[in-house]
Amino acid sequence: MSEEKKKARIFIREALKKEIDKVVNTYFLNAHNDTEYPYAVSDIKESNDEVHIPYFLEIELQDATNNTTKIEEICDDLKSLLDRKRETTEHYAYVIFFDSCNTKIDEEKFIKIRVLTFEIKMYEY
Repeated sequence: MSEEKKKARIFIREALKKEIDKVVNTYFLNAHNDTEYPYAVSDIKESNDEVHIPYFLEIELQDATNNTTKIEEICDDLKSLLDRKRETTEHYAYVIFFDSCNTKIDEEKFIKIRVLTFEIKMYEY
């Protein structure tokens, strides 16, 4: 039976949320005020290419402990899970490549933030 074809951006956002949630609770664009740490906030950015649909996934991991070990482990787990991941469905195929992992300084100073970035090459058929 044929699956309903979702718009590319919705498809990739839903597919990636399922994967990221295996490692850490993730929210799209922003989290609730009462969200338990550690958690992730993700965003999908789109670019333009004639051959494929390039997306950029940004995952911001936040933790409120003095120790960064937990979010570093989550970063490593997400990198292992997503880097070079290939998926083919009825309407789309994609491959993900790790790009970077950076520290973001929070103005409140007690929240630890790491930002992972991935490039996604997606093909529609």
